[in-house]
Amino acid sequence: MRPLKWRVLAWALVAAGAVGAGGSFLALRGGAAPVKLPWSTLVIGIALGAVALFMAWPIRQLKRGKRRRIDSTRAVRTAMLAQASAYAGALLGGLYGGFGLVLLRDWSHEPRREAAIAAGVAALGGLIMLAAGVIAEWWCRITDPGDDESAHEVRAPGVAH
Repeated sequence: MRPLKWRVLAWALVAAGAVGAGGSFLALRGGAAPVKLPWSTLVIGIALGAVALFMAWPIRQLKRGKRRRIDSTRAVRTAMLAQASAYAGALLGGLYGGFGLVLLRDWSHEPRREAAIAAGVAALGGLIMLAAGVIAEWWCRITDPGDDESAHEVRAPGVAH
C-alpha cells in the first residue's frame, strides 16, 4: 500500500472542482434550478473524518510506545479507511466547491445565494474529511528507515517485515 501523495489529492480536488463547476454552469445555463444541498453534509463530513481519526488513534499510540499490540488486519484496514476518506473528501470538496463557485455569480438572487452558501458548507465538510484522512493516514505510517522500498508502504504493526 502506497502512502498518499499531495499531488494526487490536489489534482483530484481541482479536477472534481472543474467537473462540479462545468456541470453546474451547463445545467444552470440550460435553465435548471440549482440543487439546494442539505446542511447535514458538513456534519457527515466531520463525522466521517472523526471515524478515521478515531480508528487511527490506537495506531498512533502504538507508535509512541503507549500501547502494546494492535491486530495487523485492523491496522491495514484503518490505513485504507484513512486513504479512502482523504480521496473522497478531495472529490466531494472539489465538486461542491465548484458548484458553489458557479453560484456566486448570482449572489444577489436569494435562492441562489442560499444554494451557494450550502454548497460552500458542503465543500467545507469534504475538506474536513480530506484533512482528517490525511492525518489518520500519517498516523498509520510505519516505515523501516533501513529499507528504501519500505518508505513507500504503510506497514501494519506486528507483521514480520
